[in-house]
Amino acid sequence: MKPEHTKSKSKSTKMNRLLTILFAWLLLITSVFAQKNTGVWDVFAFGAKGDGKTMDTKAIQTAIDRCHGAGGGKVYLHNGTFLSGTIYLKSHVTLEVEAGATLLGSDRAADYPDQASEYPTYDEDPLTSKAFIYAENARNVTIEGRGTIDGRGSEIDKRGLNDPYLRPSFKYRPRIIHLRGCENVHINHITLQNSASWVQTYQACKNLVIDGITVDSRENKDIEKPRETTARHRNNDGLDLIDCELVRVSNCYINSGDDAICIKSFSPDRASRDITITNCVVSANASGIKIGTETAGRFEDITIQNCTVFDTRGEGIGIMTADGAQIERVNISNITLRNIKRVALFIRLNTRNKLYGKNKVINKPGLRDIVIENIQGTRISSTGCSITGLADYPLENLLLRNINLNFDGGISETESTSPVPEKTDAYPVGTMFGPILPAYGFYVRHVKNITFDQVQLRFAREDQRPAMVFDDADQVVIDHFTAQSSTKTPALIRMVNTRNQLITNSRPSTDIPVFVKN
Repeated sequence: MKPEHTKSKSKSTKMNRLLTILFAWLLLITSVFAQKNTGVWDVFAFGAKGDGKTMDTKAIQTAIDRCHGAGGGKVYLHNGTFLSGTIYLKSHVTLEVEAGATLLGSDRAADYPDQASEYPTYDEDPLTSKAFIYAENARNVTIEGRGTIDGRGSEIDKRGLNDPYLRPSFKYRPRIIHLRGCENVHINHITLQNSASWVQTYQACKNLVIDGITVDSRENKDIEKPRETTARHRNNDGLDLIDCELVRVSNCYINSGDDAICIKSFSPDRASRDITITNCVVSANASGIKIGTETAGRFEDITIQNCTVFDTRGEGIGIMTADGAQIERVNISNITLRNIKRVALFIRLNTRNKLYGKNKVINKPGLRDIVIENIQGTRISSTGCSITGLADYPLENLLLRNINLNFDGGISETESTSPVPEKTDAYPVGTMFGPILPAYGFYVRHVKNITFDQVQLRFAREDQRPAMVFDDADQVVIDHFTAQSSTKTPALIRMVNTRNQLITNSRPSTDIPVFVKN
């Protein structure tokens, strides 16, 4: 028989435990009630540890679900590193990662399930790629804060080196953000880093604002070394806008392993339209700022201005339609280019005609009404720039004004005598016609109504090619054109099968035997 004092102590212990549990429940209820009334849902109140080791997926998702269920508000991550798999963002929810906090992706691909979707994908498979943060057909969603979202791409990549399921396709490598069919979206000030695939993808979204973000997702950062010097390429596009409308991208720094900023289309019945990109600084292991390559629908009313593109392995600026898109009314201005390894300006129409998802329609392509002005560039590859359509689909109505480019040069006349192939169905890229074009500055083919106004071209090493070559061009205007040349250059400007040309107020900057040759 137990003494009375032992019984009393046992009862006291049980009572203390009960009081502790009741107090904990009271704190939780009070916390949830307070969050519901303040509109801020702290993930710690839902069991998040924030220690970078414990999976906090359930806690974060519960906070999002409760916030959404209450009509909206802010889900708050602060003072910790929150390890998680896929998070589903919902309507009227702001996900805030506070300064000093990190939302850290799992390094297991299994923690990022595929999602069935009504929207077409890059591949014919109707399932979306994996994503760290995913939403579909949501409204009024925001991701913001001065904190960091880390996709753990390098760790996921290492796990997949000997895994045949993981290695063949980026389909199994999660993006950091993937929003589809969403409306009224804000992405503000956040840092996105180390993605396993495209860093952020917005598809068929409307009224999208991306402001002041930083993207640091570039494996093999040394631009002077081969692309896969230290790590395997992971298709790390910095920002992809697919069939989006009413888009404003501003004040961003993007350093990416593939294209930095890319506007695309997967749907022949949709359009990428009413888009402005301004005040951005980008560097990339592919193209800097590009329209294409995936181009099923329309592209119209696009403005790109006040941007810097540097240390870029592909094109500085690219505009291309390859899959049936009509591209119209594009304005590009006030861009500086430095150390561009492929071509500074690449404009291309061809008929690769790739299909996306279950779509079976190929539109009739077109590329017209393009204005490119106030462009300065140095250390541009000796390939030169190209503006080319097809004989059946010429480019129309292009104005290039106040262009000042300095090319690497160093090519002899004999090195550039090979005919330029048409490559009507090839993947469009600046070097698609070979590493050497007939002109050190601009090669123009299958174009109607093009104007070069106040264009200056130079080279760092003597180049014996013409500054510009036109082939099958109609209505060519060249005004206030100045270009460097060599005494061995056959002509500063060469016209082949070109009609209705007008050259005024133009001159070579060095002695040359022939100015224009037909």
